[in-house]
Amino acid sequence: MTIEAGAEDSRRTYAVVGSTGKATTCYLLEHLLSALGRSTALYSTVELKVGAERAPVEDAGALDVAALVARAEQAGVDDTILELRWVDLERTDVPHLDVAMLTYLDEGIEGEHRDERLAAAEALLRSADRALVLADDHSGVELAARVPGAITVGTHLRGPDTDWLASVNASRPDHIDFTVTHRSGRSVSTSLRIPTRFSVGYAALALVAVMELGVSGATIPRVLPRGLRPAVPGRVERVADRPRCIVDIASVPQRLERVVTQLRRSTKGRLYVVVGARGDHTPEERRAIGRAAAGADVVVVTDDDHGPADDPAAIRADVLAAAREAGAATVSEVAPRAAAIRGTVALAAPQDTVLVAGRGHLTRLQTGEVRGHLDDREEVRAGIAQRGAAPATS
Repeated sequence: MTIEAGAEDSRRTYAVVGSTGKATTCYLLEHLLSALGRSTALYSTVELKVGAERAPVEDAGALDVAALVARAEQAGVDDTILELRWVDLERTDVPHLDVAMLTYLDEGIEGEHRDERLAAAEALLRSADRALVLADDHSGVELAARVPGAITVGTHLRGPDTDWLASVNASRPDHIDFTVTHRSGRSVSTSLRIPTRFSVGYAALALVAVMELGVSGATIPRVLPRGLRPAVPGRVERVADRPRCIVDIASVPQRLERVVTQLRRSTKGRLYVVVGARGDHTPEERRAIGRAAAGADVVVVTDDDHGPADDPAAIRADVLAAAREAGAATVSEVAPRAAAIRGTVALAAPQDTVLVAGRGHLTRLQTGEVRGHLDDREEVRAGIAQRGAAPATS
């Protein structure tokens, strides 16, 4: 079933690759395609979904991509959306793709693997019928130049250098209004209910993907009159409104710093960050997490996964020291994690923001030899219930 006859009559397979933003882009695309009347299958590090059937993913091994696509075909869904990690590109054969998209290839995250990641992304984009590149950084620009016919999307004012330009019209605590414009002048204006500007790039990729396949810009506001409102588990996921409480997967310092920076700008009161480092983080990685969190008004250092050989107090000490050295106004240490989350939510004022970072949608926490249940979102809701504040509105 389609919205526009001839625009999207056949099954299609989409893939998203990059250092950050893959799951968010996949969920935005699923949200958009569903609004257009398409049935979907979604394979991500968060969950596996075929139509109404959903199964959460806690420990994501390498995907058998061909088998997943075949399963979606057998179920008769219209569109299959794949979040592909680098390990998936190394270990599996990717089937035919109608659209392949690159979010960001972050050199700080990829480090010495940057060139091989660039080559892997190039191969994937070349294999697809259409290649979309978020050309907001050096790697994106370089990759777009290496892939013949790549369609470029930008959120910075690059003028004629990008095929599509996303521009922010207004930023509010709970959503961002923006417009995506093609170099020819055709455009679509909508809103995104994710309060981070870097997420506009992911939304633009999803919008451009369907518009390049024939959906008109006029159709999108009609099928999504309230804008893009995807439920992206653990990715800048808003769990409560007053105080605004957000759960995010950010365990990589670069992502944590970006989320902290964006939330600081849209917070009227104080920004609290509850964060910890894992046992498998090196001392330098722990310190980098502390420095990234230091942009908040209040940093609450707590625990994350750690094994029996790890000293959680020593891990917290590394994060604490770095946050203080980086100039955080207030730094405290609270363990266990559930107490840190509930206590911070209880302390925050209605105009404040609480960011609980590092675990996102994950619900199993390793504490020494014990692996138990802990969902950051549940702990936020418990804290909200204790103080009688408002849960998030849809």
